[in-house]
Amino acid sequence: MLDYIWSKLYARWLRSELVRPRPQIKLRHGTGKNLILGIGRNYSIADLRPFVRSARKFHDCRILLVVNDDAELGKALEAEGVDYLLDPGTPGLGRPHMNFARVADYIAVLQALMGQVERVFLADTRDVVFQADIFQALPDAPVIFCEEGEGFSHDVAGWNGNAIRRTFGADVYERVRRHEVICSGTVLARHGDAIMYLWEKLLLGQLVGRRHHMRSGVDQATTNVVARLNLAPSSIVIPYDGAIATLSGRNTKFLKVKDGVLVTAKGAVPAAVHQYDRAPEVRDFLYATYGGPALGKAGDKSKDSNLRKKLRQAFGLQGP
Repeated sequence: MLDYIWSKLYARWLRSELVRPRPQIKLRHGTGKNLILGIGRNYSIADLRPFVRSARKFHDCRILLVVNDDAELGKALEAEGVDYLLDPGTPGLGRPHMNFARVADYIAVLQALMGQVERVFLADTRDVVFQADIFQALPDAPVIFCEEGEGFSHDVAGWNGNAIRRTFGADVYERVRRHEVICSGTVLARHGDAIMYLWEKLLLGQLVGRRHHMRSGVDQATTNVVARLNLAPSSIVIPYDGAIATLSGRNTKFLKVKDGVLVTAKGAVPAAVHQYDRAPEVRDFLYATYGGPALGKAGDKSKDSNLRKKLRQAFGLQGP
């Protein structure tokens, strides 16, 4: 019964996103039609500095973060040469976990910037750092996905494998289990292909039961289903130690700091590094370089004082 109710509520949330008013966005920083797009909700400026400072250092393109209705954070991003969108989000019954709900934020921004953007890099903001121009480092393909690690397939990556099984069932899991895990936090695409990919994720969300929409794994699971079941034709997948180096699973020690840059075991300098906080030495170096958090990892600082929201979450009718 709860799954039936959830499916109706999620469908209502999805319809609201379909007709969501497009934000008015004026790009003030950077030039051209390449865009680095991230979600900065619930993070402090210290959490975001490694991302925004390294992005601006190596790019003259547009950079935009969607953040909560926090004017002070907006001013801090402005000072870093980064555009921002203050948006309170679309809370309510049927809204999935925030890691998946961000997909709707991506769509809103990309539709608002129709005609102003040709290529977009959809990136996690807490644990991605740049070392070169990502648009020059990667080919101009419809969609580019990034693997998390060599041999890090769904049948050995317990968390990711469980996310596929729980959200889409054993039959879908069997189709993807031998493929390496793809990370949803670093995807580069052409503008139109990005919107299609993101809407595919939201529509796939209708297949997910209530319990599993409360988990962060839905975002990762839908990306892997899109990529591995060829729902994004002409997409390409790059290895974990390519232009975007991803630290994950057992592959957290192939990067080292050398002469002030991060270098792979093969001697290459990746244009971007993802999940760098999995390696304390790398994390501490980047925090010191870019003014990141003083102690420990960056983290989600969201606070919930709304009793009604807590009750909806407790009964599984809304994600966090």
